Amino acid sequence: MEPAHSQRNQHVVEAARLHRARERRDRGRTLAEGPNLLDVALAAGVIPEMVFALSDDDRTAELAGHHGFELILVDQGGLRRVAGTTTPRGPVAVLEIPAGSIGHGPGLLVSWAVSDPGNVGTLIRTAAAFAWDFGYTTGTSDPWSPKVLRAGAGGHFLIGIHQVGSVEDLEKAGYVPVATIVAGGMPPSALGPGRYAVLVGEESSGLPADVVDRSRVKVTIPMASGQESLNAAMAAGMIVYELSKPEGEGEGRV
Repeated sequence: MEPAHSQRNQHVVEAARLHRARERRDRGRTLAEGPNLLDVALAAGVIPEMVFALSDDDRTAELAGHHGFELILVDQGGLRRVAGTTTPRGPVAVLEIPAGSIGHGPGLLVSWAVSDPGNVGTLIRTAAAFAWDFGYTTGTSDPWSPKVLRAGAGGHFLIGIHQVGSVEDLEKAGYVPVATIVAGGMPPSALGPGRYAVLVGEESSGLPADVVDRSRVKVTIPMASGQESLNAAMAAGMIVYELSKPEGEGEGRV
C-alpha cells in the first residue's frame, strides 16, 4: 500500500487537482490553506471532507478528533503538492463549495469581472467586515480558488456568495445598483439609507459603459487633484464603509 505521506498518494493527487478551475466546478470542492481559514470554517459550521497536515501538527490532530473530519498526514513534499505553494502553511483542507444564493445581508458588494485573485479575495474580506454579501459576474476570478480564499482571510465562511447575471437581476432581488466610477458621480456620503448593490469593475478599465448606464446610482470617491484612481478593493471598502454608517452619520445625506 502506498504510504500516506507520499506525494503519489491518491488522496494527495486528487486534492492537488483542485487547483484547476474545471476540477473545482466539476467536483464542487476547493482547498483552504492555513490554520486561520480552517478555524473560521469550523467556527461557521463548515466541516472539511479531509485535512492534510504534517505529522507534528498536534493542534490539527486535536481538531480532527473534536470535529470528526478525516486527517491525512503528509510530509513537506506532499503538503507542497496539495497547497500548490513553495512554502505552504499547513494544514490544507478540502471543502465543499456551498451553493450560491441571495443572502440576507444589508447590502451586496459585486465584483464585475475583476480578474485579479488578490483583489477578489480582498473584496470578499471587505464585504464580510460589514456583514454584506458578495456577488460576482462572469469574468471574475473564481471566488472559490485557493488563491482567492487565502486573500479573503476567512470572509468566505461568514457571508453569502453568489453569481450575478445582470443589473436587472439585482433590482429584481431588491437592491439599488450603485456603479462606482472615476469621475462624475455623487459622493457616497450623499446616499441615504437603502439596500445597495455596489458594483466594482476591473481596476484598469472600470465598469462596462452599459452597466454604468443601467445602474440607478453612480458614485465617485472625491480625491485630491492629480490622483486618477484608487485600488479597486480599497475604493470598495471606502464606499461600503460609508453606506454602512447608521442613518444620520453621513454628511449631507439625502
